[in-house]
Amino acid sequence: MLTVSEAIRQRRSIRSFRGDPVPEDMVQEILEAARLAPSASNRQPWRFIVVTDPKERARLRQICWDQAFIEEAPVVFVCCADLTAYSQSSRMKRSQEFIDYGVTETLSGRFADPEFRAAISKIPDPDLATFITAAVANTYIAIEHMVLTAAALGLGTCWVGALGNEGEINEFFGLPQTTVVVAVLPVGYPTVTPQPRPRISLSEILLRPLAALSR
Repeated sequence: MLTVSEAIRQRRSIRSFRGDPVPEDMVQEILEAARLAPSASNRQPWRFIVVTDPKERARLRQICWDQAFIEEAPVVFVCCADLTAYSQSSRMKRSQEFIDYGVTETLSGRFADPEFRAAISKIPDPDLATFITAAVANTYIAIEHMVLTAAALGLGTCWVGALGNEGEINEFFGLPQTTVVVAVLPVGYPTVTPQPRPRISLSEILLRPLAALSR
């Protein structure tokens, strides 16, 4: 298994897969990597559907702009963000978990105060749609954990954000409106490994030189 650094350097977007099935233990390991991802306030909004059925993969291909490799991959993860992770009850549950695990230093302000927490627990839920940006951003972190774990296991992935009509995916899988489909992730053994893609230099991504750090 590759190290994290090796997986980052060797990862490629794969759009051609062999027909070999992906072992269940590898699927579990990829999902476990997602489960352990960090998220703001530990909300953990990511949710997944593991798709292996050929008919379901074919339907996903149709919805996602007829991208053939989606159907070709033996496993496809439908990656979603659950907005209910930002409900008031979920917020209280997560903060209670911090207390139960003895990590109250992560709770800001008065959240460790039982009386304060009891008072705010009565506040009605906010409009969950306002949390879409946060939910999607945190789910992206979990997906990248999956991508790098797959690469470390010798598997290829292609992060598909061009979903066509996300509402059709929700309807096909019977998902509620509070579940936002953010990406589709085909996974399998690559038929070929593409050459590295060009990347801009380190100096181009720094907004000021590293030398400024020592001043």
